[in-house]
Amino acid sequence: MYDEHTDQEPRGSGSTLTLPRPPASSPPARPTATRPRQRGNPWWSALVAALVAVLVAVPTTLVVAGAGAGGDASPATPEAAPIVDVDDGTGQTMSVEEVADSLLPSVALVEVQGARGNGAGSAVTYRENGYLLTNAHVVAEADAVRVTLPDGTPLEAEVVGADPATDLAVLRVDPDDLPDSGLPVPDFADELPAVGSTAVAIGSPFGLESTVTAGIVSAVARTVPGLPLTDAIQTDAPINPGNSGGALVNARGEVIGINSAILGANPSAPGNVGIGFAIPTTTALPIAEQLIDQGFVEHAQLGVQGTDVDPSVADAYGLSASEGALVLGVQEGSAAEEAGLTRGDIITSFGGEPVTSMPELGALVRAQDPGDDVELTVVSDDEERTVTITLGTAPTPPR
Repeated sequence: MYDEHTDQEPRGSGSTLTLPRPPASSPPARPTATRPRQRGNPWWSALVAALVAVLVAVPTTLVVAGAGAGGDASPATPEAAPIVDVDDGTGQTMSVEEVADSLLPSVALVEVQGARGNGAGSAVTYRENGYLLTNAHVVAEADAVRVTLPDGTPLEAEVVGADPATDLAVLRVDPDDLPDSGLPVPDFADELPAVGSTAVAIGSPFGLESTVTAGIVSAVARTVPGLPLTDAIQTDAPINPGNSGGALVNARGEVIGINSAILGANPSAPGNVGIGFAIPTTTALPIAEQLIDQGFVEHAQLGVQGTDVDPSVADAYGLSASEGALVLGVQEGSAAEEAGLTRGDIITSFGGEPVTSMPELGALVRAQDPGDDVELTVVSDDEERTVTITLGTAPTPPR
């Protein structure tokens, strides 16, 4: 269960995809394998009726755990693993204390007022002339945004642009309100961190400004079900509501990610259980540049609706592949329709990368640009074929 306690509760949490079970018997009967796209197949009808389709383009489900306002109590947070700085070959590592001293001036408290109430999150300074990077869910539907710098200076901020598909947003404060030196901007990493390396989280959990926690990078390139995080950094550095939009930093003092979500043990009690997620800077920085330049982000779109295939699903419904992304519908006029994809097709690879789920397919699509030509491997009726598709452009959400 993902912790949904946020400062800005996401509008419309996603439905859980649940497959109907085959009729019980003793022993359980295996359905007869038939063409999944065949309209007369009762298993196909039951499957389609039971699934909530997800459009592979701009995800709409956002369950976050980083931006919490208020809250009278929270469960105890387990201690993070002992920190052992990992030498990356350059020898240029710092202690957690040195990382904190270097980065604290670059992470601000964000407070919002809006139709959904008041809340708080965090932001990382991005440009000296007043730009900051945060999460889209932190400022969703905000009527007023205030940024408090680590030196205690409160500044009114505007939302330059937000991209729910990647949960990123850019804020801007009036440069005339800044000191002559401008905002202190940290260094940003240009590659993913090593698993096991130091991770320091800096932000404002529960509105507590300038809070530092530490752990390690637990995994990279994580797909987080129910979230628009498909290439996330996983860390055991304690991250709690309010950390959203804050910095995840390596032992060289470089920002490696923007903290976005946590995995919670109890959805009714916000708290960290040692599994937090951050959007890597390799994803965040190109998005930030688009938001600054044009106020929105153009995403590639395939244009299919579907769900995951795993061995149990394939066995129960007689599908043609044991894993992949099962197409339940094709958007009219989309790239998928032009390439001849139809209901019942199972996409097993995209651009040479294996596909085992719809979130993975979505991540691979979003890594491309509109107009890119990509080869897909598609299985249907026990036959495999290769399809070349020219990706379309996802509609831009209203601002």
